[in-house]
Amino acid sequence: MRFYAKQGIKEFMYYPITGMAHEWMDKSSNDNLKTIKYIKFDDKFKGEDAILTNLLDRALLIFTNPSLINEFLQNQQNYIKFEAPVIGFKQFLGNGIALEEGQKWKSKRKFISKLFKFDVVVNYFNSIRNVSKMMIERVENNSKFQVQQQFEAINSAISVYIFMGASIDDYKIDGKNPYDAIDMMGQEIFQHYLNIIPGLLGDKFVKLKLRSSDRIICQKVQYVRQQMKNIILDTIKREKLYSERPQMEEEQEIIDILETSFSLYVASKDTLASVLTIMLYYLIKDPHYFKQVEKEVLSLPPNYTFSDIQKLDFLQACLKETIRINTSAPILFTREAKVDHKIGNYNIKKGTYVNVGLISNQLDEKYFKDPLTFNLNRWLDDSAENTIRENPFVYLPFSGGMRNCIGENYDG
Repeated sequence: MRFYAKQGIKEFMYYPITGMAHEWMDKSSNDNLKTIKYIKFDDKFKGEDAILTNLLDRALLIFTNPSLINEFLQNQQNYIKFEAPVIGFKQFLGNGIALEEGQKWKSKRKFISKLFKFDVVVNYFNSIRNVSKMMIERVENNSKFQVQQQFEAINSAISVYIFMGASIDDYKIDGKNPYDAIDMMGQEIFQHYLNIIPGLLGDKFVKLKLRSSDRIICQKVQYVRQQMKNIILDTIKREKLYSERPQMEEEQEIIDILETSFSLYVASKDTLASVLTIMLYYLIKDPHYFKQVEKEVLSLPPNYTFSDIQKLDFLQACLKETIRINTSAPILFTREAKVDHKIGNYNIKKGTYVNVGLISNQLDEKYFKDPLTFNLNRWLDDSAENTIRENPFVYLPFSGGMRNCIGENYDG
């Protein structure tokens, strides 16, 4: 850390053993990203380019200067992802697009980009609306209503339909809808790796199946993966999307589709549900805003189209302000520098952990007046849009660069 302190980067705090992960995993806090979010409110760090702290046994740099964020995002060839937080999930989820690197990442990104082109998103509009309507009708018949869970259920149903080509009612895994089975498997994996032995020894040890608990979790993982593969195979057969090819190539392609579907499902389910829940929270807090959004939405024609929704200026402002204050991606996966290089005027050593505090600029009074106030007018009078035009890297709710959120058109 002295190497970076000598370059003028101010140290935020040193945490023994765990490093910054201590704050990120702090269950006693109602905001485990408070340092990154509110660092610009600290007089010591106003105008600073980065935060210096540690992660485990190494220095961690978190860049907050928009120009340096831009440079970091445009030069991902200098980094690999720090996978420790998700290591227990790799046996289940595979690499997918989120954890791939290099040419494999480029191939998968190119493959799924076709799903997320704007015209394709528009073509899915009726399907998204019909699935949402079906799920909402089920909610109306359910006395136990929890907002975020219902948003997650709706988004999960849409994800399964779009990414896997299947209706949630067509398939069951042990009597559960596919998205419920995936969620339950994820929870079991998380709980398993909270235990000391798998937590310390990692995925390779668990795969040895030396303990009964490891054998059980591995069996469950393979069972759910196989059931999801069966759904994909059935979809391919039904839609006649697959021609006869050698078995090995076919199997690998099915695995690629499966792991890509998992990645997209997990990413979209949580992020969109969180944004909608937070948006509803702000609207309930301000009845005036709530009535304006309600009035605008009720003005839609019965068979509204995607272009009709784009004309809902107040709703659009509400979404933009929500993800400004509480974006679902306030930071990125931490990266590890794989070569010595420079970011701006700073020398970065190989092995250093690097991240960017995307949210810190969205809550910086330098760019957004009264940044902690939920104010839709900043989007209606174009003041926020003008700020972003002057410096596009102060507002990055979908990240930026070549690894930006591929689902931006769905979320937007």
